[in-house]
Amino acid sequence: MMRKIIQFLPLLLLPGVNAANSADFSLGVQGGSYGMAYNTHHADYWALPYIGYNGKEWYIDGTEAGYNFINTDTQLFRAKVYYYTNQYSSSDGRTSAMRSLNSRNSTMMAGFTYQYISPIGAFSTTVGADTLDNSKGVVVNAAYILLKQWGDLTLVPEMGVDWSNAQNTRYYYGISQEESDRSGLSTWRPHDSFVPYIQLAMNYAWSKQWNTWGEITGRYYPSTISDSPMVNKHGVTELTLGVSYTF
Repeated sequence: MMRKIIQFLPLLLLPGVNAANSADFSLGVQGGSYGMAYNTHHADYWALPYIGYNGKEWYIDGTEAGYNFINTDTQLFRAKVYYYTNQYSSSDGRTSAMRSLNSRNSTMMAGFTYQYISPIGAFSTTVGADTLDNSKGVVVNAAYILLKQWGDLTLVPEMGVDWSNAQNTRYYYGISQEESDRSGLSTWRPHDSFVPYIQLAMNYAWSKQWNTWGEITGRYYPSTISDSPMVNKHGVTELTLGVSYTF
């Protein structure tokens, strides 16, 4: 059961906590808010239907899908595609200068995840690359995941770091000379960036079919990002809530 829970934690498939003895297809809804590092009027709120399929080889988890090459009690290695949520809409800029900048689009990443599950927790690494050529970005995540379970309630603390190459960091937080001339903001050409984060996820199984889950994440930006003229925060908070029914 511990392997079952741990292997999907980075994928938000917490409704799969009690799925070991039931069918592996789930439907539900999920939503939340992303704190915006950009100097904008508001956070980014979202809501989406949830589709989950938890097979031995193929899986779907909301905005992510992939194939498991290795799926054992202690190791998981998979190829996957997933939605990269970072984005900036110029119409949301708080100032006229911010509204003069180009929008930064979210994208679809493709890559691999390797996870080792030990008696003291799980160690996970994900490498992804931009498939839509928006940023030409490459991102790497490294995380350490723990698990505490009390009956039908599961709590999962996680700590980790996200690395973005220079192309990805510049696309989302840099300001070109052309944008600077148009907006009056200073140019900004950052190098690669490391963003540490802490996260607490939970799942409550009301029955063998119904699950609710939530996740709160705090991200802390280095000067590579926070010193950008586009940015007015040193950290953000993200919240996700969801409910699903497993068939």
